[in-house]
Amino acid sequence: MGADVQGLNLDHLQDIENGQELFSTVSNPSGEVILRIQDILLHESVSSEASQTSDLSFQKAYLPTLGYFSSRWVLRSTLRKNINALYGILDLNFEAVESVLQNSIQSCMLRKSFNDFFTPISGLQVFCVVSKCLHEYAIRFRNAVVRHPSFVNLVTKLVEWSNSWALAVCASPPGFDDPIAGWTSSGKSFAVDYMKKTIDSLFEVVERAEGSTLRRSQIEVEVAPREATSQVLLDRLLMTYDGPGVYHEGGVPRHDNDKENVSQIEIVPTHAELTASIGPYLPANIPGAPHHLPSSSMERLVDIQFRLLREELIAPIRTSLAHVLHDCEQPPDSNTQLDALLARCGGLYKATQHAWDSTMFSIYTGVNFRGIECDVRRGLAVNLTFDTPRGRATDTSPEMRAAYWKGVGKRRLMQGGLLGLLWVPPESDNHDIRFYLGTVASSPEDLVWSSKQSADRLSLKVSFIDPEVDLRILSALQDQRPRDEGMKLLLEAPIMFESIRPFLETLKSRPPASIPFARYIAHPDSGDLSSISIDPPAYVTPHFAFKLDSLFECDPPVTLSLRPHDNLSVKNARETLRTKSRLDPSQVDAMIGALTSEVSLIQGPPGTGKSFTGVELLRVLISNDIKPVLLIAFTNHALDNIITHVLDKGLTEKIVRLGSRSNDESLAKYTLEQIMKDKSSRADRSAGKQWGIMKDAQEKMARLMFRIASATPEEEDLRPYLRHHYPQHHASLYNPPSWIHDLVGDSTGWQTVRKRGSRERTLVDVWKAGEDIAFITPPVDPVVSSSQGTRDMENQRRGPTRGYDLLPKEAEEDSSTEEEEPEPPSWLTTMTSFFANLGISSIPQIPSRNRPAAELLNSHDVWDMSIEERQTLLFYWADDVREGARDRQKAEFDGLKRRHAEARSTWSDIMDQARQKELSEADLIGCTTNGAAKLTSLLQSVGPKVLLVEEAGQVLEAHILASLVPSIEHLILIGDPLQLRPTIDNYQLSMDNPRTGKVFRFDQSLMERLSSMGLPMSQLDVQRRMRPQIADLVRRTLYPSLKDHTLVQATPPIRGLSRDVFFLDHRHAEDSGGEESVSKTNTYEAKMIKDLVLYLLRQGKYTRNGDIVVLCAYLGQLAKVRKLLSGEVATMIDERDAAELLDHGDEDDAAEILADSTEQVQVAERV
Repeated sequence: MGADVQGLNLDHLQDIENGQELFSTVSNPSGEVILRIQDILLHESVSSEASQTSDLSFQKAYLPTLGYFSSRWVLRSTLRKNINALYGILDLNFEAVESVLQNSIQSCMLRKSFNDFFTPISGLQVFCVVSKCLHEYAIRFRNAVVRHPSFVNLVTKLVEWSNSWALAVCASPPGFDDPIAGWTSSGKSFAVDYMKKTIDSLFEVVERAEGSTLRRSQIEVEVAPREATSQVLLDRLLMTYDGPGVYHEGGVPRHDNDKENVSQIEIVPTHAELTASIGPYLPANIPGAPHHLPSSSMERLVDIQFRLLREELIAPIRTSLAHVLHDCEQPPDSNTQLDALLARCGGLYKATQHAWDSTMFSIYTGVNFRGIECDVRRGLAVNLTFDTPRGRATDTSPEMRAAYWKGVGKRRLMQGGLLGLLWVPPESDNHDIRFYLGTVASSPEDLVWSSKQSADRLSLKVSFIDPEVDLRILSALQDQRPRDEGMKLLLEAPIMFESIRPFLETLKSRPPASIPFARYIAHPDSGDLSSISIDPPAYVTPHFAFKLDSLFECDPPVTLSLRPHDNLSVKNARETLRTKSRLDPSQVDAMIGALTSEVSLIQGPPGTGKSFTGVELLRVLISNDIKPVLLIAFTNHALDNIITHVLDKGLTEKIVRLGSRSNDESLAKYTLEQIMKDKSSRADRSAGKQWGIMKDAQEKMARLMFRIASATPEEEDLRPYLRHHYPQHHASLYNPPSWIHDLVGDSTGWQTVRKRGSRERTLVDVWKAGEDIAFITPPVDPVVSSSQGTRDMENQRRGPTRGYDLLPKEAEEDSSTEEEEPEPPSWLTTMTSFFANLGISSIPQIPSRNRPAAELLNSHDVWDMSIEERQTLLFYWADDVREGARDRQKAEFDGLKRRHAEARSTWSDIMDQARQKELSEADLIGCTTNGAAKLTSLLQSVGPKVLLVEEAGQVLEAHILASLVPSIEHLILIGDPLQLRPTIDNYQLSMDNPRTGKVFRFDQSLMERLSSMGLPMSQLDVQRRMRPQIADLVRRTLYPSLKDHTLVQATPPIRGLSRDVFFLDHRHAEDSGGEESVSKTNTYEAKMIKDLVLYLLRQGKYTRNGDIVVLCAYLGQLAKVRKLLSGEVATMIDERDAAELLDHGDEDDAAEILADSTEQVQVAERV
């Protein structure tokens, strides 16, 4: 058994797909292997010496089994159910496992050896395997410490044993018989440090677990003296501090989602939270500020970043709701903004009151529900319609409406955008109002299609987050004669929910202790990192050397290596690179710093080669087999740019780009989506099965919605109702006369085709549609002429709804072979023959009465009722049937919803497993920050060691924290903290806010924060972009060491101008836009710009696209300049600027720009 189990440790396997398949088999909850693993963990006699034949060897069997728990096949798997099943065995049998570990390790420590007879085993392996296994267990089962009191004791003993072993094995002579005792001092030191980091990770998780009694010894830290201004701010924060949850004043939380632990906070705000009278808890983002979590801890940093990022998400929708509720509270005839928008069928709400911060959001009126469906991609979605806001959106031309929404849809009603459904019951106070948040599930194409169908109404799919609203909407759909449901509005704040949610999910769910580089990035209480020593990357062993040959283009070739732990090697590499490589001296320093530091900052002023340096770093990493490298860029454009450079330089073809929003068609084949299309795997069959379950649930949900929306009861609901309340009618309906039974029997296999799917026809369908009556109803002309042919006669006989082909198929086939069709028999002859064959002497009479419902309830022969009587009876039964079916329909709804969600989750896991294979074989994985957050679990399963961030100065710290998967051992941030900061929408959190900027600092990037705290940062200082006169502007203010490359020192002057840098000073005031103005304009400057552009074009040299760029400080000025130039030259405006225009109310300009961001304007011949 021991040998078999030892075979489970398959880290040496190269076939990823086989390793995943093995894990799927091993961890199958209903399989045999998982039971054998449990037998090993519960073996009666486990010994580190295995002196008895019945003993199970701790070293050969038990330890390898625990090792498989924390092997890469388990930790990197995406099959969450299987992982939980495997660790569930450990959870159920923890006391037994703890006892074996205590006894076996203690025995080895007493005899000073972990060896098993002739098999050498190192304590390094034992302590790392056990610590990793327990660490993963504690993360997955967060109540493990509470449920198993012995957990803390075991961790304490592990710390004691590992310290004793480390001291003994490093002593001279060694005091422990261990394989690493013969290593060099540097090798032993490296191994011991690695082991201590592993145990420290376990210690931190257990120390901070709920109910833990584990405590690290308190160490006094010398705090650096603070500046007086900083201390005043901290004192003020301490005086006003009001913590979260139970730390709130009085020990009472602000609302139902005010928690002290971010892992317990619902990402989507609750109704109580959005309507709370007390503002949210927002922690200060500065060292030494008051906080309920330990200082200098990753736990505190994650808490701060999570709460501030979440405030960025929910503040706009909270403010929007507050405005609308405020208007709802006003007395009638108050002429509020809401009243005006209701009269205009919705539009943009602009808050301009002095008491409010400036805010704008869209309101859509007249919301109605059409149904609920299972969306394969996005889960449950509600189909709803609403009024189209007046304006260009309601143009009489479908093509113009489509063009409008094609442009505006890039910013309004975006797929993944956040919407709120405000449901105001009639004559209610605010306590009855409910607000439900959801995300747009419709695609942009769906929105455009909907706009073409109607000028007055739009349709949309929304995935609501709160399951309560799904049931409430279901109930509303079930009310076929709805009572007044009050007012329903959609509120849309300009938030791309799906771009923020993944980061919050990751920060909430990931244990802070698993985020690497805590000693650098956690807030130091002193706020000073200048004295901290930065270690080389963890994958760099003492004898590891980077080969740098690829950085030279010399003849003869240069051979150079760099050993980060060897100062002499570092010095030699630096000197050789400076004299012979293609890098300039500052790029050399940046390269050396990045390769020798596990956290590296590289600042690149404009034109100094940030991207070039990044590509050269990738060249070194990939050529040294450090892969896959995870490359993150702020924008899709920046990501495409660096991947293109990698391909052009021939670094590698093994690239996988995450996300499908690349604008470069040449990169399409490198996207994960395209790679998955081109390849198939063993997972396809399993994924196909789950896809089938989802589609089945989708079709059944569509059928349920059809039944709910149907004016008359359907088979599934009518049959149980009749059986219980009207058994005689039930018996008659399901035991029709023999000729009807034969008629229905001949139709077996026919399908009722609906808008959504199809189903077998039933007796209820026949009865409701009166197909039996249609069958015996003669055609207008009782004698069908021979020219009509047999098939026309059959069509007549089928009646208005449906008929049945009663002619024998053999006869039909025979007739087709005849040269001349025989004259068909008359309708009367055919029908008489049909009934005679059934033993019925005459054709039944056609029912034609029209009795009232009361009489029909006493008449049990339902087949003797006319079409009118059947409808009367159905409508009489309808309300009772619908009411009686409510609970059953809700149960069916819940079941389908659950089944679809489970299949969707399993399908996603299976697809991730297949994606993992492709990513694991890549040299370079590229994505935007959003892409990294959405695929965090997938990236974690791949286990990249290096994270390189492009334009790191523009990336929020929360985004980088979420992207730091536990396997990352090397972080390289390339950017410039003196250029653009990260973009946020909440001015309260911005560093530019004079009142709160110093407190929250949310738009301060991690790169800026670390450099401002004194962490070393390399600076590139040779610029190759700007003419010296322009470079002087930044050289004298921001970059005193900036040098000009020879390439820019001989730049020719601008044609037609006497100076290349010119400032125009004037006294023409800004235009007066009034209180409604959302931006600033200056007509004089706009006209001057227009004339200057035309003047430069007339020089004949600057006529290519992009030769002339106009930068405007305000959106209003951008729109004004564009209008002035639109009739003269072709202009291009960035989509992000157009989207900003849309958010600030300039819908016409924004829609036109977004519909076609390049305006094709004929340029005059003289220009």
